[in-house]
Amino acid sequence: MSKIIIFGNQKGGIGKSSLSVMVANALSQKPHNKKVTVIDTDQQKSLVKLRLMDSEDFEGVLPYPILNYNVSTLEHNIKDLDSRNDYLIIDTGGKLDKNLPTDQQEISRIINYVDVLFVPFVAGNFALESTLDYLKFVIQFRALREKENRPFKIVGLVNMYRERTKNAKFLLSEIDQLKNMVNIPFMQTQLKEYTLFRDTDTLETFYNKNNKSDKAIRNFTKFFDELHTIIK
Repeated sequence: MSKIIIFGNQKGGIGKSSLSVMVANALSQKPHNKKVTVIDTDQQKSLVKLRLMDSEDFEGVLPYPILNYNVSTLEHNIKDLDSRNDYLIIDTGGKLDKNLPTDQQEISRIINYVDVLFVPFVAGNFALESTLDYLKFVIQFRALREKENRPFKIVGLVNMYRERTKNAKFLLSEIDQLKNMVNIPFMQTQLKEYTLFRDTDTLETFYNKNNKSDKAIRNFTKFFDELHTIIK
């Protein structure tokens, strides 16, 4: 049985796909060496396209497969994938249809299989409002799962964090208030905004406990260690 993970939000541009591959890269390679499959169900297929680019000049064994699925294909294959992997990471769009109830949203068909759902929060105009709408939705869906005795974990995280900016301070203040309103934990380690993370591929892991000089590597390694304790 695998652990099934999503980085979910309906807001675009907050790093869901990048987080998916950065974590997949770390899980699948030394020192963790887990069997991982990434499933791209997003209509944009950004991870499928990125893997095709990465594969053009790559010689060797790819660290994990990236599957090009829609929701129906995922539902058809999920049992087999679940039995053959340590971790499944699903990259998906998060668009909500306000005219449909929680259990009839297309994203609900995917979250139905999830063990841990990470909700990225980023600072900036309109990002927080959109994220809160998504968070309300997944909390409602968690309640439906709990009625079926199939609970799943929702964890907040701060991504693309810029220290000492007004937006970042405002975001952390809002999150502190949010913790008192909803029953979800937040990761303590913020993933900061480094060029290295924007340039991630589907091959190279940033996890390296021996690298003490590169701030981005140190930040990701600390972030991943905390995340790993949540999902393992």
